[in-house]
Amino acid sequence: MPHLSRERRRSVPATRAHRRLFAGLLAATTLLIAVSAAEASSQTSFTITGRGWGHGIGMSQWGAYGLAKHGSTYKEILRHYYTGIGFMKVGDPTIRVRLRSGLSAVKLTCANDFTISSGATDATITAGTTATTTYSGGAYRVVAGARSWSFTGAVTFAPSKGQLSLLTSTDMRQAGRHRGTIRVVNSGGSLMMINHVPLESYLRGVVPREVSPSWPKESLKAQACAARAFAERARRNARGAWDLYCDTRSQAYSGVGWEDARSDAAILATAGVVPSYRDAPIAAFYFDCSGGQTENIELAWETSAVPYLKAVNDPYDSYASLHTWGPLRKTPAELTASLGSAVKGSLRAIYRVKSGKSPRIVKAAIIGSAGTTYLHGSALRVKLGLNSTWVTFKSMSVAPAAQDKHAIAKGAAVTLEGRVYPALAAGENVKLMANRDGTWRGSSVATTRRSQTLAGGYVAKYSAYSITLSPGETTQYFFASGSAKSPTTKVTVSP
Repeated sequence: MPHLSRERRRSVPATRAHRRLFAGLLAATTLLIAVSAAEASSQTSFTITGRGWGHGIGMSQWGAYGLAKHGSTYKEILRHYYTGIGFMKVGDPTIRVRLRSGLSAVKLTCANDFTISSGATDATITAGTTATTTYSGGAYRVVAGARSWSFTGAVTFAPSKGQLSLLTSTDMRQAGRHRGTIRVVNSGGSLMMINHVPLESYLRGVVPREVSPSWPKESLKAQACAARAFAERARRNARGAWDLYCDTRSQAYSGVGWEDARSDAAILATAGVVPSYRDAPIAAFYFDCSGGQTENIELAWETSAVPYLKAVNDPYDSYASLHTWGPLRKTPAELTASLGSAVKGSLRAIYRVKSGKSPRIVKAAIIGSAGTTYLHGSALRVKLGLNSTWVTFKSMSVAPAAQDKHAIAKGAAVTLEGRVYPALAAGENVKLMANRDGTWRGSSVATTRRSQTLAGGYVAKYSAYSITLSPGETTQYFFASGSAKSPTTKVTVSP
């Protein structure tokens, strides 16, 4: 082996010392980078929980079920949900139900002979024949077997007995038998089907579609009266060719195929009875389940107050499967795709700044990195497809984020931090979950309540958390609070 010169031998220890010094400087530099929050990006996740299904106005159907189970009569149920109402009777007028529009053709038949009429012209069609109506050049053309007719006005089909059977499905995706008559009219160059049906017959296709016929009798009676009032009020207020949609834009209606002897009995037992206010049928809004409390109409929707549509406690709504729901987990990207321009910058939180009489969202702040916008609760529900506006968005963040690919030298430190909206209770901790060997382990991290001033004079309260660690090896982390958790991040530790 060659001998080193004396000067070369002296330089070796110096070089090793320089290496140790360089490693120390590198570790210190890494530590400085690690603890600088400004250098790290933040990543957020959302956990959504809520209560109830529907708009929350008027009668909770599952709540009515519970009240009936506990001995309330149908009038007591209706008085509970519609404040200050009385009762009155109405007749059995004809209701005009829009079954479907935008059609190029309408097809129907009947097990018995049926008629077609338009103005002063009418004709009989043999039982079992399919009649097809089209519209072109300002004329209605009807073809039934070997026969055909041309009419300048709308056409009406009526059975000689029994019911007409639709072959063209409705907006409820229902075909089959419907009571009353079917009128086919031109609407903007396409055809519309309208079912003209007596009110009490109409209810036979509504009540079993809205609630199960197996429910307690008094809840079925309450549903019949509410549906009757809703339909009669719509009939009195209608100004066009029809009164009601056949789907949930008004009330779900599916014709004879859904009729049931139990709901028929409830309709018959309450024939003509409607909840009323000032000697007129009420706008008897109803919905699936409330979560425990209904809401004032002017707070649930952006509209005027109605004396009988006020928030009330709903003591037996817990029978409903959606009395509570969640947690649902969403990324900021998923929520932003639905919220669109309401998000400024990157989404950080969706925060309730105004509540109703219940905890439903009346006004929500959409908090982004570049500013805040506001949405009414009903608009937020539509955009995000929520079950109801009784909803909490719990957002948790972590920094540095996974995309930072944060790395430190062994023995150096890293600061993990974030915030949770809405704020936790004073003194409440979050959990830091760590995984370095395939097993997740948790430890408590203290939080500090803070306030963020928003545009328009609103304030959002959140809890901040931070912890500095010196992991001995590469470790994954996330923060958790109840069912909510932040995204997972990883700190790589180099030897």
